[in-house]
Amino acid sequence: MADIIRAQEDDWSLVREIRLRSLSTDPAAFGQSWEKESTYDDSVWRQRVQDAAWFLAVDDGQPLAVVAVRHEGDSPENERELQAMWVTPSSRKSGLAQRLAEAVFSWAKEDGADTVTLYVGPTNTVAQSLYTSLGFQDTGDRWEIREDDADGAWLKMARGL
Repeated sequence: MADIIRAQEDDWSLVREIRLRSLSTDPAAFGQSWEKESTYDDSVWRQRVQDAAWFLAVDDGQPLAVVAVRHEGDSPENERELQAMWVTPSSRKSGLAQRLAEAVFSWAKEDGADTVTLYVGPTNTVAQSLYTSLGFQDTGDRWEIREDDADGAWLKMARGL
């Protein structure tokens, strides 16, 4: 069974590995691209690990799933944002997403939050169903990734802790 770990400074290469794999496998699921993030210097990856709490599901030294959580500067002080959740296709429906989410909820609560939010693509119904099963609800707020593209606006979901 995979262990859930919080990535430390020295784990930046594992974060890079699983994040780039997520972007190459499911490019439409994220607001970023493999083409962009694959060019990041090692120092950028190190900084990313410092700027957010990254949790990994690791089995025999190999990352199988990832999620990040952080406080965004433009968000209320009581909110933490779940970002970049991804599970390898061979590990889906194994409970890893739930275990990662539980790590996020625990961390967010310890960090002083009472709400975890996230954004999910409007056509990513599989992810929307997963987040609903984890207790998230659609807030009605939307984030337009591309200006004047209401149909492409990502849904904001929230869950109290």
